[in-house]
This record gives sequence, C-alpha cells and structure tokens, in this order.
Amino acid sequence: MNADGRRIIAFVSCAEYSGGAEKYIKLLACGLDRQRYEPVLVTSGAPGLERLRSAVRDAGIRNETTEGKPFSSAGGARLFSCILRRLRPDIVHINMPGPFDCSYGLPASLAGLAGSGGIVTTEHLPMVETFAKAKFLRSIHMRRVSRFITVSEDNRGHLEDKHGVPGDKIRVVHNGIPDPGRKAGWKDSGAGHTDLLIAGALEERKGHRALLSAMKQLPESIHLAIAGEGPMRGELEKELATGRYGGRVTLLGRVDDMPDLIYRSDILVVPSLVEATPYVILEAMAAGRPVVASAIFGIPEQVEDGVTGILVPAGDEGSLAAAILRLSNGQELMRRMGEAGRDRFEDRFTLASSVANTAAVYDELL
Repeated sequence: MNADGRRIIAFVSCAEYSGGAEKYIKLLACGLDRQRYEPVLVTSGAPGLERLRSAVRDAGIRNETTEGKPFSSAGGARLFSCILRRLRPDIVHINMPGPFDCSYGLPASLAGLAGSGGIVTTEHLPMVETFAKAKFLRSIHMRRVSRFITVSEDNRGHLEDKHGVPGDKIRVVHNGIPDPGRKAGWKDSGAGHTDLLIAGALEERKGHRALLSAMKQLPESIHLAIAGEGPMRGELEKELATGRYGGRVTLLGRVDDMPDLIYRSDILVVPSLVEATPYVILEAMAAGRPVVASAIFGIPEQVEDGVTGILVPAGDEGSLAAAILRLSNGQELMRRMGEAGRDRFEDRFTLASSVANTAAVYDELL
C-alpha cells in the first residue's frame, strides 16, 4: 500500500512483442480506479514492449524495467526482485500470453521470494500443447500463484486438465473494451460490393490461407482487406502478386485506428486455428458488424451462432465461403446480426465490466 492508502498493483509483462495479451494489460491498468489502486508496469525492457510501455506512460502509469535484461538471466532476476522489494506491491499480476511465456512463470517464484503475497496470473492460451520440461518448470513456479484469471470458460478446462490448476483458484473474467459509441446508420456499400476484414498478426494460427482459398470461391463483388504485420507477410505478398484475386484482396499492414477500419467494413472474418477470445471480435460487435469465425475454444462465448454472426469449423474453406456468401447476399441479415452483436457487447464485454470483475479478484486476496 502506498502513502495515500491506495493498493499497488504491479503488472508484469515479459513478452518480446505487443499483441492482444499486452493490449489486455494496457486496458486493465488504465481502467483501474486510481482512487483505490496505483498500477505500475514492470517489464523486461524488451524493445517489442515499447508500445505497451509508451501507452501506459501516456496514461500516467509508472514504468519499471530490468534494463533490457530478461527475467530468466541472473541480472534480470536480481533487478526484478529489487524492483518488487522497493515497490512492495499488494498484488503482483503476471501476464501469460501462452502458458510457457515469462520463462514458464518464473516471475511468480521471484515475486514470492521477494515477499509479495498476492500473486495473480492471467492465462490467455492454456490450450497450447505441453511438453515435459515446460510442464515441470511451470508447475514449480505456479505453486506461488493465488488466483488464475482466464478469459473464457473454455480455458478453465484446459487449465485444470493440461496444467493441473486447482479449480477453486480459477476465475473467468471476459475481456472488455472501451465503448467506441454507436454510429448512426449502416455502412454505405456505394460500389455495390461487400467488404470483408481480417485483422491480427500475420501468422499461421490466424487462418489466412483458408480465407484466401475461400475468396477463390466467392464472387467478384466480395473484397477482402488484410490488416496486420507478422512472419507470413512475405508469403501473402507473393500469393497476391499471382493475380488470382483480381485486385479484390488488399494487404494493409499495421493499422492504428482499428475501430474506423471496422466501421468501413461489412463483415469481420476470424478464421483462426488457435484463438482464445480475440479483441477484434469485441471491436466488431461494438461497431455493430456481424462476424464469421471459427467455432473454436472461447470464440463461441463471444459470437452467438446465427444471432450475432456465423460460426464455422476451423480450416473448412467451403463452410467459410458459404457463410460469407450467405451474409453478403442478405443486407438485412447483416444489419440484424450487427445490432444483436452491439447489444451483446453492451451486456457482456464492456471494459468497465471486465475491470470491475478483475478488481473483485484482487479484493478476494486483499
């Protein structure tokens, strides 16, 4: 606790990049009630986390780093421990993008040894397959954790079955986002075509190949924008250069104003092969746009099949194309599903709700 009586929450991130899991930390840290809590971001200083550090710094949140040294190094572990002893946080909240990130949960052990009592993790992708060494190391570090927050009910089973987490320590808190506000009316199709959007890292698990295969089965009136950066960019550029898509597919690269891009689209497509609960689905729902997505893991907790969008088997190009065609042929269906998605967002996925439910977990320990 600091001098003015606020509880100190140390958010720990040691990923090498800023993705959805890091967006989670930014939204949560910035959304906490500053009259009750003082959030502090503690990172390894990895260059890929600079966007996260900059965002929370701009929000007036203190940053602490281990000067670029990874927590798993002797120097990094020492600096991390020194930071915690100086901060004396009431809660150490460790962000785990995958179950074996943060050196298999090493910060939990370091926090325990530094005298931190309330240790919390957020587990984003516990469905990722285990291997013996990682499972053993994680099990040692996770003994220090008091509560495991996870972002879907589906994840609860993976934590218990794959990672041996006691069920009474698991709390499900769905992600939430700030409300971008309703916009009057519907996107003006203008040229008479349907605009699809896929947004996220350009990597294997996001399902870009299946979507491009589906595009070959769809009429010329359906266009696709691909937003994001990642290791598959070169492969996608090469594929688009073949001319097979007749200029109907555009590679946008990184997009900073995602809400505006979604408002300018008709349908969000999420053909992922591995996914928990993507933020971009919440952004589409908030914008009143229907979603076509893979029926995997936590996605059915976001998208109500036949009501706010259409769910399809992951990797099934034919089903993906059929779902897109069904929506694109029905303007009224798109409107109805988009409105239902907006209502579902307001009911379940606001940032205020997500932050309040997370703070309730802190209060259990405090």
